[in-house]
Amino acid sequence: RSAMVVSAVLSLAALHPASPRHEFRAYRSPLFSRRSAVLAPLATLLALPLSAVPASARSYKGDDPLTLRLRQSREELAACGPLLEQRRWEEVRKVTSVLLAAMTFKGYTGESVKSRAASLKTEQAKATVLDQRSALLISLAKLDKAAYAVQIGKTPPAEASEVVTTSVDDALAAMDGILAEF
Repeated sequence: RSAMVVSAVLSLAALHPASPRHEFRAYRSPLFSRRSAVLAPLATLLALPLSAVPASARSYKGDDPLTLRLRQSREELAACGPLLEQRRWEEVRKVTSVLLAAMTFKGYTGESVKSRAASLKTEQAKATVLDQRSALLISLAKLDKAAYAVQIGKTPPAEASEVVTTSVDDALAAMDGILAEF
């Protein structure tokens, strides 16, 4: 019986605010709080089975932001040929800087090639992606260095053309190897 009395006193104490500062909390409904308004849609999505989520909202192999960014960067790198012929070195260097960032920095996608390689299932796939990544980084560094040297006038464009062409070809081959694993 004493447990019932203690329980009743505690429940009445919870309803009666100790000070005016707690008055708002005592009468607030948990159904209409800001937190419940934010979490309700998330809870609804979590309660749905995966088949109820539209295909456009699900991520499949090849549809994730990192792979899309890599494919777009590969297309931009492949389009560097006309930029090199027109001597638009700054634009070539912008393409290399975007690719360099995708190799290591997670950015808005929350993932990089390095972190994706670490999450691959087999050791062979990890090694392949990391080797291709290294080859790509070396090719991009050579391309960027040659473009910068031409841009500042240190190297004539005729001398740099072979290095630049080889670097672009090597970088494209490495990109294809990385994308094949993703």
